[in-house]
Amino acid sequence: MLPEGRSFQKSKDLLKGAIDIHIHAGPHLTTSPRSVTPVEAAIQAKDAGMRAIVYMDVFQMSNGTAQIVNEVVPDFKTYGGINLNTVFGGINPRAVRTSLTYAGGAKYVAFGTHSTHWMASQEGHVIDGVFKPFHTFDEKFRREELGRSIKIPVDEAPTPEIVE
Repeated sequence: MLPEGRSFQKSKDLLKGAIDIHIHAGPHLTTSPRSVTPVEAAIQAKDAGMRAIVYMDVFQMSNGTAQIVNEVVPDFKTYGGINLNTVFGGINPRAVRTSLTYAGGAKYVAFGTHSTHWMASQEGHVIDGVFKPFHTFDEKFRREELGRSIKIPVDEAPTPEIVE
């Protein structure tokens, strides 16, 4: 039962014509599977009365997949783009230019997510009831993950590969 003043119908009404700008669907890592495919996500959103979704993938450009979804799910739009994670070399102007002309063009460009220095420095485990970041106790993580993470230049000049 919903709380006083809340209704399922109000929620359904809010979805009519909406665009969800952040959808993650499969395929994905086997250690973190997605519950639906991009096609299933589009069908569910369309059935809910939505107008479009923006499909995001942290390991590949999603605009190619979005183009295929648009061919399979009529009268609905799926958009894609690129997340500048380490699989694309981090902040990479060439990857951005490619994404803008690939499969109808990227509709979003996002900085790295899971592979940024900040995000990697926050990953960890609860040990004996206390959260401990991996980099504080795992030399391999510090060297291999934190060491190759993307640092977004904020207080310094851009590096030569960014100035391309």
